[in-house]
Amino acid sequence: MNRFKNARLSTKLFTALTLVTFIIFTTVTLVTFFIVRDLTINSQKEKAALLIDTVNPAISLALFLGIHDFGDKLSAITKRPEVISLKISDAKRDVILDYHHYDHSTSHETIQISENLMEPSSLKVIGTITLVYSGEEFTKAMNRFYTLYGWISVSVFAILWLMMVWINHLLLPIKLIAEKVRNFKLGKKIIFDIPYSQREFTQIIHSFEIMQESVIQYAQEIESINKNLEIKISEQTREAIRHLYYDNLTSLPNRIKLQEDLQLNDINTVAILNIDDFKEINDFFGIDTGDWLLSQIAHWLSEMKLKPYRMGGDEFAFRMKEGSSHNEFCHDIEMLLSLLSEKFFMIAEETVHVRATVGIAIDSDKPLIHADVALNKARSAKLPYSVYDQSEGIEQQYQANIAMSAHIRQALVEHRIICQYQPIVSCENGKIAKYETLVRIQNEDGSLIAPYDFLPIAQKTKLYHHITQEVVYQACHLFASRDEQFSINLSISDMLDNRTVTTIENILRQTGTSNRIIFEILESEGIENFDEAASFIARMKAFGVKFAIDDFGTGYSNFENILKLNVDILKIDGSLIKSIDENPRHRIVVEAIVDFAHRIGIDTVAEFVSSEEILQNVTDLGITYAQGFHTGKPQYLEHKPM
Repeated sequence: MNRFKNARLSTKLFTALTLVTFIIFTTVTLVTFFIVRDLTINSQKEKAALLIDTVNPAISLALFLGIHDFGDKLSAITKRPEVISLKISDAKRDVILDYHHYDHSTSHETIQISENLMEPSSLKVIGTITLVYSGEEFTKAMNRFYTLYGWISVSVFAILWLMMVWINHLLLPIKLIAEKVRNFKLGKKIIFDIPYSQREFTQIIHSFEIMQESVIQYAQEIESINKNLEIKISEQTREAIRHLYYDNLTSLPNRIKLQEDLQLNDINTVAILNIDDFKEINDFFGIDTGDWLLSQIAHWLSEMKLKPYRMGGDEFAFRMKEGSSHNEFCHDIEMLLSLLSEKFFMIAEETVHVRATVGIAIDSDKPLIHADVALNKARSAKLPYSVYDQSEGIEQQYQANIAMSAHIRQALVEHRIICQYQPIVSCENGKIAKYETLVRIQNEDGSLIAPYDFLPIAQKTKLYHHITQEVVYQACHLFASRDEQFSINLSISDMLDNRTVTTIENILRQTGTSNRIIFEILESEGIENFDEAASFIARMKAFGVKFAIDDFGTGYSNFENILKLNVDILKIDGSLIKSIDENPRHRIVVEAIVDFAHRIGIDTVAEFVSSEEILQNVTDLGITYAQGFHTGKPQYLEHKPM
């Protein structure tokens, strides 16, 4: 097929013409053959039938009369050379006459015709006459037909061959034109000196000449465009490089440029400077003013001894110069911070002083990472700057956090987040009144990870809410089969997460535990996020849920806000309880909390009850419930049969 596609036009035309001619010729030949054959056969059959019809009445009468001598009656038939045989049978199919003409060749087609012999006065069949007639005339007629069509076939194919020669002759100019066009090159004009004058080829050549002029003109235009394009590409390349390596706002070299400069100059000492509280400036004056201030700071830094880079946001960086020492670099950073603390900027007729914190990495294999670690340390410790010290293990702590985050994720997938439950007993009778739900991670070897080892890390990821949802699910489904009250700790982030809140509501509906569940909220979170906590509490109380303030008494306790939150229980912080029998001040604080709770009609829980003496003290103070290792350690609970 591919070979035919690539064939010359004359070959394709001849092939198509031959195929069409062959189909038409074959169709006509077959139709003519069948017509001639049928006409010839029918003619011979009619002759044979006519012969039988001439003797049928006489033979029928003789057979009816019982005369079996048919010689005279059949002589007119048997003498004819085209009659091969004649057979007469009676009604019982017994042969009365069987005549054969042995001079005939058996190589020709034969025609056999039979007719019934009837009684003259009725339609009763009294015998059969069968005539075998020679088909020699049919054979001769068909041979003449074959000879005629043989000559016609030769003539047709001779005409086709002549047409092919003629087509090749007609299309020769196209081949010559194609060869010239194939060798066309810009700057060298084609001369079409084709010795043919057909109108169509003249038009083709004229069109090619017009196209040739257009191509040459277009090539010149393209060449001009290419030159202009090269200039624009060069300009855009320079602009792209500027955008790649320089900050748009400050025009300072950026992080990518710093990384390349560090590699190029083999320098591993870097400082990262962060503008303190820059978010407050953005919030107060607006982002546009904040951007303007950043550009002013960048301009001021550019005038200093160290070359600045913009890292992004409110961070800048500096690298140690070639030939400079580590001490000189740190001294330059100290001087820069000192000068910056004295510098002020005017914003809307307001004087704005800018403070900054710096992290320094000296001769580090990961200078930018370690400088960022040192910066975080300086900000946490509220130092003007900090130098990265590998011995402090800060980076190792980061790696441990990453590993723990992965461990938490895997535990969620493998359903290794489990719950234990610590009893909370009544101080009045010492019986278990409720349980606090405590989350654990169970390792593959069966050991447990305490919540203070993984919850702080989970709170900084998107995994924390999944843990909360899992704890609520397990606790509610367990206590759906039990009678005790139970409590679960919630953070303010849980209350603000719509998916977590919806999940809690669905679980409460499914398990029917809303009238026995208590949500514990840290005092610090509840007070700092008063509106959010109050909204969530009101929403849950509609289900019948109770609320407790956890670790009450450790922060700046606001009794007015506690009243507004409409909580049901105050859990007194363990730091006050564990030394209540030794520290009079702690006892006074606890007495005040208990008195406040009694006055507003809510219960109290003493945490960290670790001895009988402490239990007796909290009972004497009128505290409602006690919780601690003395009254009951965290334990697994089982479902009770319904």
